[in-house]
Amino acid sequence: MIRRNDDFDKEEEELQNNRKQINKKKILLIILPAIIIIGLIVSFYAVFNHKEKEIKNYNIVTNNDPKSGGEKTTVYYDLPEIITVLKSKKDTPMSARMRVSLESESLSEDKISILDGMSSKIQDVIISHLVELYPEEITNSEGMFWLKEELLYRINLIVSPLNIDKINIKQFEIQKEQQQG
Repeated sequence: MIRRNDDFDKEEEELQNNRKQINKKKILLIILPAIIIIGLIVSFYAVFNHKEKEIKNYNIVTNNDPKSGGEKTTVYYDLPEIITVLKSKKDTPMSARMRVSLESESLSEDKISILDGMSSKIQDVIISHLVELYPEEITNSEGMFWLKEELLYRINLIVSPLNIDKINIKQFEIQKEQQQG
């Protein structure tokens, strides 16, 4: 049997196609696991090397105290913004937006972590008191004074044995709620 050139060309093409398939399989068998391993390494590195950003919501201020001759340390602990709906005699609902800082001279850094754990309870006390107020009750300076005094009393009940000396209102707004519909 005599072979023609076309037969040799066909056989050669088939061999090359088989080699290409084998090469593709080898490449997939080598590259795919390598990509998976690299992906796992990168993800483990990202998960275990992730350093949480420490959100510091307090400031410690140390001043010279002329009365005692020593230093006086004051801690200012900032609460997150509080937004709540107020009671309303009218049909238009109104809301209060408030930013509060708690001031204490008796807190140390280890007791601040206790205050951190109680911050949600403190916010709850503030919200539950604000909900019971009418906007007219807290729009003047006398109303703000009594609001601060009442909140100070309620917060000290919750955080006992810690002691909060003052409440500083950093921002306070009363605004009309948007009507839907």
